[in-house]
Amino acid sequence: MSGIPPLLHELPALLSGDGASIETFVRNALQTNGSGQSAREGNADALITLYRRLMERNEALEQSLKALHSERAERERTIEARYRHLLEAITDYTFTVTVQHGNAVHTKHSANCVAITGYTSQEYEIRSALWYEMIFPDDRDAVVHQAECLLRGENTGALEHRIIHKNGSIRWVKNTPVLRLADNGDVIGYDGLIADITERKETELALRESEERFRFIVEQSPIGIKLLSHNNRILKVNATICKLLGYTEQELTRLYAQDITMPEDFRREQVLLKQLLAGEVDEIELEKRYYTKSGDIIWANIHSRYLRGEDGKPLVRISIIENLTPRKLAEEALRTSEERLRALMQNANDAVVITDAEGNFTYLSPSVARMFYYSPEMLLGKNAYSYIHPDDLERIKALFLKLVEMPLSAMETMQYRFKRADGSWAELEAVSTNLLKHRVIRGLVTNARDISKRHRQGQDTDEE
Repeated sequence: MSGIPPLLHELPALLSGDGASIETFVRNALQTNGSGQSAREGNADALITLYRRLMERNEALEQSLKALHSERAERERTIEARYRHLLEAITDYTFTVTVQHGNAVHTKHSANCVAITGYTSQEYEIRSALWYEMIFPDDRDAVVHQAECLLRGENTGALEHRIIHKNGSIRWVKNTPVLRLADNGDVIGYDGLIADITERKETELALRESEERFRFIVEQSPIGIKLLSHNNRILKVNATICKLLGYTEQELTRLYAQDITMPEDFRREQVLLKQLLAGEVDEIELEKRYYTKSGDIIWANIHSRYLRGEDGKPLVRISIIENLTPRKLAEEALRTSEERLRALMQNANDAVVITDAEGNFTYLSPSVARMFYYSPEMLLGKNAYSYIHPDDLERIKALFLKLVEMPLSAMETMQYRFKRADGSWAELEAVSTNLLKHRVIRGLVTNARDISKRHRQGQDTDEE
């Protein structure tokens, strides 16, 4: 075997080389030497080793290729599934218009057009005017105008309009066209994207209607409504506020709350507003006084609360204002009337008492003390019949029972004797009025005058 080339040491470098290196190795191993002995015999081990190594390498490559193909197939399936889901989620569709010599000669709709219009792309091919027929009649002029501008090479931007779905429902779409121009600038077509915006439009319409209803309610409300900023700047008022204060809306929106509020009332309100702003309370209520444009002072009841954003931060303060001036004037008039009546009662010579239907005292004027020597408190709750002279009792009871059955404000005049605290009898001339159904008095009101002296004078005259 001497003279045979020792090739085994070349295998490591050979296996990491390319195909040309392996081919050269084999040719050298198979050539004959000078003595005529075959190189195949001398290098059998090397060739066997090379074969085995090549087989192992081939198997490893095949496994690697299988894994690569499997990974690629899985990736492609994943991408395909994602793309399919994406297409299923998208309801928009495209259309392409071909233009020749300034005229639209053909329109092609993508397959997804059925999701928005209900019509298939084949139906659009068959009916060339379908794109126009499905436009809501009131919107056709706007769509045609957009198409004419595009044919002239003018970019129009997006157009929102209505279409009639195949099922007869009205849908809103957004039509966004893009021009296609030749190298010389001529229009050769345009592409459009149609998006269904029905849900958005319906939401906008509902919001606009809601805002209009709210604005109408606010403007027509008999209650004053005012919007203010954090620093008490008047932002918005309704007509009721303007009428109440005598200002126009423009005049009021140039003012602050403190400009039209009594100073002591404003300071009191600020204490409450700090609590409201801090979120310690949801709403505050107080009565305060305003200056009108003419300088008069009016009373109002105020309910205030903050409108807050999603983050809880206050945006604007809304105040509901109820005019209390008529009520305050009525209360003042009633208070004055009560004081005047009280003064008359305290200084009147006649006694005024109120009894219920059974004759129990529910009210006695201060003059009772002068006439009968009882304090009003002593007689309150007692029965009046127990103080009437026995000889007059049945007659007076009958008159009172008759009065009880008579209508509201009916009157009876009577004379009887009433026992004083000292045991003497007072001769009375009384007028009783039925006010049992009066919403405030709810009793029989008797105005009694002591005629004892007059009665005695009459007796003296008779004796003479």
